[in-house]
Amino acid sequence: MPKTSGHVKICLHRLETELSSLKQKFGTGQELKLEWIPNDGPKSGEVTGTTVRIYESKEAKALDTLRHEFVEYVVVNELVAPYERLVNKLISLFEEEMYDRKERLIERLNELIK
Repeated sequence: MPKTSGHVKICLHRLETELSSLKQKFGTGQELKLEWIPNDGPKSGEVTGTTVRIYESKEAKALDTLRHEFVEYVVVNELVAPYERLVNKLISLFEEEMYDRKERLIERLNELIK
């Protein structure tokens, strides 16, 4: 049975309602927006930037995929992002230390060649 435009609107509305519900339940993800792009591709869904893209054409699978992608987004933001900030801070501190060392070495070498 082909999908009618009314059916597509109902599915999209249900997905948007579910995303709003997830945002409220988790108290996060307010920045996320939804794109529903039903197709028969290899991906079920993904989050890129602040957009949740759902590719499943069947409503039940699309809702499951939305939940999965939302939870993954929360996990990444709540658990992985702090590690990324830590690593980036360590890299920054290391770069500052190496710059200071380089400058001291240059000064010593300049003293030697005078």
